[in-house]
Amino acid sequence: MKLSLFLLALLLLSGCVPHPTPPTLIPYEEVKEPEPQYESELYIEKKVNPMPLVENVFDTSKLAMQSIRRNAIVKNALSYLGKRDGKDCSGFVTLINHTNGHPYFLAKELSESFDNARKSRAMFNLMRKKGDTFDEKRVPNLADLVFFENTERRVSKSKVAENITHVGIVTRIDADGTIEFIHHSNGKNIVDYMNFNYPKLTTKEGKKINTYMKRCKSNKGAIRTDCLNIAFFVAYGTF
Repeated sequence: MKLSLFLLALLLLSGCVPHPTPPTLIPYEEVKEPEPQYESELYIEKKVNPMPLVENVFDTSKLAMQSIRRNAIVKNALSYLGKRDGKDCSGFVTLINHTNGHPYFLAKELSESFDNARKSRAMFNLMRKKGDTFDEKRVPNLADLVFFENTERRVSKSKVAENITHVGIVTRIDADGTIEFIHHSNGKNIVDYMNFNYPKLTTKEGKKINTYMKRCKSNKGAIRTDCLNIAFFVAYGTF
C-alpha cells in the first residue's frame, strides 16, 4: 500500500499524470443579420379633383330647373291641342302664361306695353324692351314664343315697323332645323311647322317641315312660299 502511494507521488512529481484534454475552441464568426429588403415603389402623382366652383354648380342647377320648367310649359300647352281654349292666339298664350307661373309676362307690365289694340304686339314690345327677342339665325328654346306679322286675310296699313298679328309657342326643335309650334288658328289650337334651312319645301323625306300660315290660291301645284309660316315670321321671344 505504501509502495503504491510512493509510486503515485513520483508520477505526480514527474508530471506524467495525464491532464484532461482542454475543449477545442471554435473560431468565432460574426453572424450578420440580413439587411431588410424594401420593395421599390413607383411614384404616381395622385390627381385631386378640384372642388367645383359655387358659380358653376349654381349655373348647372339653374339650367336644369329651367329645362324642367320649359318642358312642363310645352306639355301643358300641348294638352290643349285640338281644343278651343284661349279663343285666339294671344288668349291661348295668356292661358299658358297664367297656368305656368307667368314665365312670359305679368299683367301690369304687359298693360304698359300696348301701342295698338293687339295683345300679341304688346307681348312682342315687352320682350323686345327686355332684350329677349331674336331672329331665325339663332335656334329657339322649347316654350319660347314665336311672333308673326300681317297674318290677317286683309293686310291693313300699320304705323308700326313690325305689325305683329299672331303668336305661338315653340313645342319642338328638330336636328334638321324644323320648328314645331302650337298656336290658336281658325277656332282651335293646332301645331304647325317652319324650317328656314329649306324655305322652298313643305316636306322632306315624308316629314312636314313647312306649313302654311294662310290659305292661298293654288299655283298649278307649285308651293306658295309667300304663304308659308316663314314668310310671316318676325322673331322669337324668350324668358
